[in-house]
Amino acid sequence: MRTTARLVRALLFVAGGALTANAAWLAVTANLTLGTAMVAVLGLGCLACGIWFRRLTRHRVIGAVALLLVLAIVGLSSFLANYGTNDNAHYDEDAVVVLGAAVHGRELSNTLVGRLDAALAYHRRNPSALIVVSGGQGLQEEIPEAVAMRQYLLDHGVADDSILVEDRSTSTEENFANTRALLNQRLTPGYRIAFITDEFHVYRAGRIAAAAGFAATHASSRTPWYFWPANYLRESVAVLLNWLGP
Repeated sequence: MRTTARLVRALLFVAGGALTANAAWLAVTANLTLGTAMVAVLGLGCLACGIWFRRLTRHRVIGAVALLLVLAIVGLSSFLANYGTNDNAHYDEDAVVVLGAAVHGRELSNTLVGRLDAALAYHRRNPSALIVVSGGQGLQEEIPEAVAMRQYLLDHGVADDSILVEDRSTSTEENFANTRALLNQRLTPGYRIAFITDEFHVYRAGRIAAAAGFAATHASSRTPWYFWPANYLRESVAVLLNWLGP
């Protein structure tokens, strides 16, 4: 029993240290996000549990709730990863929508570059599809995400008349609503779209696309491993809110 307790306490310290270090590194090298803050809180919480482990073991209900919460997050994250990596794009859609991600000043984040590279791969297989770059300007961004995305595509050989810029959205809901307004002006009714985002985001983005009136397929890019804690933790909460929402 004591050996098990020591092991659990050691795991709490290791997990807490790793998560706190990850949050600190992201805070310095990337834009500040809710996901980074959540990782920091979780990491510090693990460290606190390790420090006061003996006291907490006297309250088994608290331990049981914490364990169930961790299992729920791990289980939901596994579902999101599996769902998001099973691409179903047909490569004959009329348009492909690239959802925005962080821009550091004017420099594209690795996450956004990954999405745009996935869009270029799609474009090579279906060059007739319009490419919609969708993303507004955040607090730590000097230009709208969509403007930076358009320039990246132009620099990689995509023709300007193949790109539509949606640079006002600040959420996934606005991504699809604003994109629908643009495409309704450009394409005939009954058009089909695919969307591109990171694998962790595909499930919720698909639900939002459907709510906006799209029967959308998807192709995914892969989240860099050092963003896993922040992205999957934040997305798990967002999915739960999506399920509970109107």
